[in-house]
Amino acid sequence: EYKDAIYCIGSCLGPHPFPKMVRDFQSVIGIEAREQFFDMTGIMPDAVCACVGGGSNSLGMFTPFLADPVEIYGVEPLGRGSNVGDHAATMKFGTKGRLHGFDYPGVGPEHAYLRDQGRIHYEAVTDEEAMEAFFLLSRFEGIIPAIESSHAVAYAIKYAKEHKSGSILVC
Repeated sequence: EYKDAIYCIGSCLGPHPFPKMVRDFQSVIGIEAREQFFDMTGIMPDAVCACVGGGSNSLGMFTPFLADPVEIYGVEPLGRGSNVGDHAATMKFGTKGRLHGFDYPGVGPEHAYLRDQGRIHYEAVTDEEAMEAFFLLSRFEGIIPAIESSHAVAYAIKYAKEHKSGSILVC
């Protein structure tokens, strides 16, 4: 019965303390990435980007950088386009609402807060762009990314074309 049940999944959403627990478990990757990037370069990256589905891997990556002077980008799936029903970019195009009995916009509440505060920028890339990035990374680096992660790779490619210098850390 719903009165005796709790809905929890492997993302940064649901009732406290689950969003915080998942974020903190995932932040091990962000902490290590931050330390390794600094050890390798002596500076912080200009930008950090990660894909946002439910938001766990991205919050894990972003949290260690929140106090740093870096631009942070959450990248969502634009699918076929920005029309309703063509995408899953809830942070970029969605509205606040209820799902599974608790309030969140399709991703975790901390993402919504950080977006509203202007700390994280949410962008979206199409399925076609994600698949192109998937094949580019596979061919040139020998890394076969998840399709979801390919969205972050695709945005990093766009970002690099717009910013001719600097560095991007991609989760």
